[in-house]
Amino acid sequence: MLRGAGALAGLAAAGTLAGCARPEGPDPLEEPLAAARDDAVTAAAAAAAYPELAGRLTPLSRARRAHADALAAEIRRARPDRTATVDAAAGATPAPARPAASAAAAVTALRRSLGTARDGAGTLALTVEPSRCGLLTSVAASCAGYVTVLG
Repeated sequence: MLRGAGALAGLAAAGTLAGCARPEGPDPLEEPLAAARDDAVTAAAAAAAYPELAGRLTPLSRARRAHADALAAEIRRARPDRTATVDAAAGATPAPARPAASAAAAVTALRRSLGTARDGAGTLALTVEPSRCGLLTSVAASCAGYVTVLG
């Protein structure tokens, strides 16, 4: 009987250790992180190029920067092995090559990007652990709100 209990304990320990294996490759949150950083930069550039949009785009830029900060913090927490990559990408976010041809084109491009971000974060929220789901659904909801506001 003791031998059977020892075998069960060994199997349980092996299963526990297997569950602790670190995932390899990028964290799933890196894609919405990159989108948030890009949107923040794009919205700030459009607000600078078209001052009449600043009242709508400056808060959007700040919100997407906050999304990026929250996503990066979660990646650093859950995947310390990805910290250098996440931090390097933060400093390497390029400014848009040139502003949109018009204020209307800038808004259209941002609405499209936010719609993609909304859909991506919402879909990803269904596949991640519950502790990350709230963050992603919050990002998706915010993006949905801004799509409506920019409409």
